[in-house]
Amino acid sequence: MIIVTSVIKILYFNYFAVELQRRNNFKQEDSSSQIVTKLLLGDIKPFQEQLNEAIKTLSNRDHYGFTEKHFQVITLALLSFASFYFIDSQPELDNKYPDILLIGRDDKVPNNYMFELKWVKQKDNHQKLKKEGLEQIEGYKQLDKVKSIPKLRSFLLIGSKDGVEFLEV
Repeated sequence: MIIVTSVIKILYFNYFAVELQRRNNFKQEDSSSQIVTKLLLGDIKPFQEQLNEAIKTLSNRDHYGFTEKHFQVITLALLSFASFYFIDSQPELDNKYPDILLIGRDDKVPNNYMFELKWVKQKDNHQKLKKEGLEQIEGYKQLDKVKSIPKLRSFLLIGSKDGVEFLEV
């Protein structure tokens, strides 16, 4: 049953990513698979640009009622092409829930990732959300299950209608 659920999840996120690109006429130099391959090798810039483009192409109407969950689904859809990673969305680790973990399917994968996401609305205090996100990441990094992940790079992604800020922690 777990395999069936994983296959459905991958198909759904791949479909969502392709639709997002098609409907918004993305003009990317690299394909989604090339972007996640660069991420695998430690170059996060192409993924950052792709996610920024996805967020910025949404209309003001799309942003109405937009929450961190919507931001997370878009991020997961773009990461769904990373077949060399196990993608874990909000795994429970000692009653804490990092938003996204990318763990290599093989020990040879040179980089693993943890992403904590925050969505800033106009009424929100950006600095307060940033501080909260950084504290959450530092808390996750103290967990034994997270400490045991080799070559882990941690990022706080702060999204708003204007784009996404990436902070490596």
